[in-house]
Amino acid sequence: PMEFAYIITLAAFLVCFLAALVGLRLAVSELSSPVPGSSWRRDAFLPVLLVSFTAFALLFTFANRTYDQIFPLTWVDLLLAFVSAAAVYAVSLFKKTDRFALPALAGAVLLCTAFLPADFMLFQNHLPFWGDRFCIVLLWTLFAWCFRYLNGIDGIASLQASGFVCGLLILSVLGGLPLLYGNFAAALLGALTALLVYNWYPAKLLLKDSACVSLGFLLGWLTILTAREGTGSCALIYAMYYILEICWAVGRKLIANDGSLVSNTLYYRLNASGLSPAEIGQNVAKLLTVLLVLGSFQVYAPNNYSLPLAAALVTLWFMSKLNNWQEPQQSLKDINREVIRDIKDNVEDIKKIIR
Repeated sequence: PMEFAYIITLAAFLVCFLAALVGLRLAVSELSSPVPGSSWRRDAFLPVLLVSFTAFALLFTFANRTYDQIFPLTWVDLLLAFVSAAAVYAVSLFKKTDRFALPALAGAVLLCTAFLPADFMLFQNHLPFWGDRFCIVLLWTLFAWCFRYLNGIDGIASLQASGFVCGLLILSVLGGLPLLYGNFAAALLGALTALLVYNWYPAKLLLKDSACVSLGFLLGWLTILTAREGTGSCALIYAMYYILEICWAVGRKLIANDGSLVSNTLYYRLNASGLSPAEIGQNVAKLLTVLLVLGSFQVYAPNNYSLPLAAALVTLWFMSKLNNWQEPQQSLKDINREVIRDIKDNVEDIKKIIR
C-alpha cells in the first residue's frame, strides 16, 4: 500500500537524520576536546557518507520494487557509486595524494559510466553512443569537481545539496521517480539536514573540499538515476543555482582575471561586500524553494526545455538582484512616478525637436 511506502520514506528520513546527528555531534565533541582523537573522528562528511550508504543498502535490500523502474538498479550500481565516492574522498583528503584527486574522480566517473545500461542515452539518441558516454563522463566530472567552489562560506554547499535531494523526494511523491529513489533521497536528505544543523553559519563543523567533491559525485550519480527514469530535466532545474553560480564565477574570472574561482562566486562577493553568511543562505534558500516548485511542475511539462529555461532566467534575475543588494529598493509608487517623469521628459524633448 502507498501509505506503508510513505511510512518507510518518513522513517528513512528520521532515522538517517538522527544517526547522522549523533555522528556529527561526536565530531563536534572531538573538536572541542583538549586532546583531539583521530582526524577521521572529527570529520564532518564521514557520518553523512556512512549513514547514507547503510540506509541505501537496507532500502535496496528490503524496499526495492524493480517493476516501477525503467532501468532497474543493481547491487553493482549501488556499490560502485559509494565505493567510488569513498575513494574520491580518501584520495582528496590527504596532502600526499591530493594531486591525484581529479584523475581519481574522472576514473570513478568513467567506471560508473561503463556500467550504465547499454540502452540508456542521456541525450536521447541525438548523439552517437560513444559521444553520449563521453558527455556523461565530462559533465559528471565537472559537476562533482566544481561542487567544491560552493564551499567558500558556511552552509551554501550543504544547502544546495539538501535542496537538490529534496527535489528528488518530491519527484518520487509526484510519480516522476520510483519509490526506491524517493527513499534514497529521503535518507540522504535526513543526513544532509543533520549536516546543515552544524554547517549553518556560524558553523561548528566545516566541510572540506574533498567532502564537497565526493558529495558532488553522489549528487551526479543521483542525477544520472533521475535521467534514466526520464526526469533529468527536473534535476537540472533543482541544480540550476549551483550551475549558474559556477558559470557566473567562471565568467567573472575570465573577464577580470583576478582571484580564485571561489572569490569570484556571487555568494562570496556578497559576503565580502557586507552581507552576512546567514542572510546569503536565507536568500539562497528562497531561490531553491522557487526552483523546487518549477522542477516539480516540469514533471507535467510537454517538453524538456521550457521550464529549465524559465528557471535559468529566474535564477539569473534573482542573482542580479542579490548582486545589487546595496542599492535602495524602490516602491511601486516610486517606480510609477519615475516612469511618468521619463515619459513627460521625452514628450518635452519631442516638442522641442518639432519646434
